[in-house]
Amino acid sequence: MFPKDLTNNHPATVKFFTNAIEKNKLANSYVFIGRDIEGISGIVLHLAKILNCENNRFSTPCEKCINCNWLNKKEHPQALITITPDPKSKKEQIKIDSIRELLSALNNTSRYYRIVFFTNASFYSLPQESSNLLLKTVEETPEETIFIFASSSKHDILPTIVSRSQTIYINSSKDTSSSIKEDLREDIFNCLVENPIEAMNKSSKVLDYLNENEIDLKSYLAKIASFNYEKLKHKDLKQFINLYENLSTAYLKNKSFMQDRIVLQDLFLNLTSC
Repeated sequence: MFPKDLTNNHPATVKFFTNAIEKNKLANSYVFIGRDIEGISGIVLHLAKILNCENNRFSTPCEKCINCNWLNKKEHPQALITITPDPKSKKEQIKIDSIRELLSALNNTSRYYRIVFFTNASFYSLPQESSNLLLKTVEETPEETIFIFASSSKHDILPTIVSRSQTIYINSSKDTSSSIKEDLREDIFNCLVENPIEAMNKSSKVLDYLNENEIDLKSYLAKIASFNYEKLKHKDLKQFINLYENLSTAYLKNKSFMQDRIVLQDLFLNLTSC
């Protein structure tokens, strides 16, 4: 479905979107986090071709039809709408008038599956006034429309946008699911907590750490399992079983595209009874 270069460089992201397309579970909004803007743009472009190819829609693009050709030339009138900061703006911001024009265009019906791509969605380029104007449409998008917001850091995007989107991390060479650095702090993986307040604090701390280090949740859950295996298996069997049952539940929630924040909160709250 995706070309070899994207599959090799971003295997987790390609697998994620392939599954979402095949299961008809594409979200209405995504936040791409990473410094590899070329990789992000390549994924977005190919996603637009998959969704609009006249010969192989929702499959491997033919690269020959008019939609594929338009997209490759970056000339498609509707399938991929790229929003960038106004070059005439001294603050390099996306002006609110541009957002109004975009929303007006989206109100018109289209025979294309539209992707609206913000190449730089940091609050410097997409200020709160413009973001707030977008929110209702992001929540209730027109049929067959996807918003994609890109930034080098999750903390640079307004929380109101992040909370309404699924977050995907893009590494410059390989997706973050491929490995986890071994020098991570022990307390990040020591997932046993004593009370609900500690559980909520722990989930926020872990989420910030994963965001800062561009680590995906699936890899983190696997690391928790290996970290606590010997520690608990022969010392506290009940705690061991409870931990792995909750990790399995968290994995399934992650696989069903539930937001990382909610998965972590549920995980640590459930572990307070361990």
